[in-house]
Amino acid sequence: MKISELRVYVLASAKKHYLMIAIETDNGLTGLGEGTLDHRWPSVAAGIEEGFAALVGQDPTSVQKHWSTLQDKVYWGDGASSRAALAAIDQALWDLTGKSYGLPVHKLLGGAVREEVPVYLNQWWAGYTSTEDLIDKAETAVTNGARALKWYPFGTPENFAYRVRKHAVSSAVEQVHRVREAVGASTDLMVDIWRRLDWASAAAFCSGVADCGLVFVEEPTEYQSPEACARLSASTGQRIALGERLHSRKQFAAVIESQAVGLVQPSVIRVGGLTEAVKIGHAAETYAIGVAPHNPHGPIAIASSVTLAAVLPNFVVLESYENHNPPARTEFVREGPAIAGDRYVLSDAPGLGIEIDEPKLAEIATKFTRTHG
Repeated sequence: MKISELRVYVLASAKKHYLMIAIETDNGLTGLGEGTLDHRWPSVAAGIEEGFAALVGQDPTSVQKHWSTLQDKVYWGDGASSRAALAAIDQALWDLTGKSYGLPVHKLLGGAVREEVPVYLNQWWAGYTSTEDLIDKAETAVTNGARALKWYPFGTPENFAYRVRKHAVSSAVEQVHRVREAVGASTDLMVDIWRRLDWASAAAFCSGVADCGLVFVEEPTEYQSPEACARLSASTGQRIALGERLHSRKQFAAVIESQAVGLVQPSVIRVGGLTEAVKIGHAAETYAIGVAPHNPHGPIAIASSVTLAAVLPNFVVLESYENHNPPARTEFVREGPAIAGDRYVLSDAPGLGIEIDEPKLAEIATKFTRTHG
């Protein structure tokens, strides 16, 4: 069995460009991967084609060998576009390997620790205009089955202020208390600060919400400062989470080895695929640090993230943008992870547990390219 053909699909929505690939072998098997990186899809697509050229004609099941070769000889560094290209190929190779042996990828990675993967919901807050409106949306989400919610008390990513004034901290603390009161103690809550605060403001916020029982506070301050995160954790007792902007186990090493956070958040796409994400998860386990994967992706990367969550003993919760990624998913996904209540149910299908209607995807794709070996 040898790698023979690459097909790249770009599907545009209002806010994202979903980049999905299919790698085919000479015996007709197809592996699926995803490298969604929003507006940077042209550089990711170019990187995928370059990586494919280095692998064509080879056995796809030597996944670790191919990952190391691509990282060292093709992509060279830890840039976002290069890692997303590597991730797409890595996922497709794992999918092919599972299908060739008739096994789900989680079996190839040592077997699942859990059959169900709990999630927290993001985007439930979309379009809110006030704290009262936010509370209404939170109560609706809980009524509809959500058991864990994350939001942005200093504003959404679309309207963040880069200078947070002192009064904004007290307003954000009040908002967290009001949401907690509205949804009750049985709903898990977490907040994302998106690196908007200096250390003193972050400490004031974390201390102010200490009695709200948050699962985590994400990126309260500059994500490249593990020292600041360690000080926050020690001084406030708040569990800090970060990692969505880190691209490799080397970048995670400083955060993990200093025990600066309670949770790391590797993205399957941003770190270069399952091969690297699993290693990051095991490194965190060494220091009793949990894993809550970053997952605002399309259906193939979601399947990969569910696989990652299933095999890590220190997994805590998976991010979900259910019903937001991508809007046309129901048109081309035949089989794939779907939320049942507040969790994904692990698939035992060979590969990553997702199948798509490629002709339909090609029909609705904004861009489609085919490369032969």
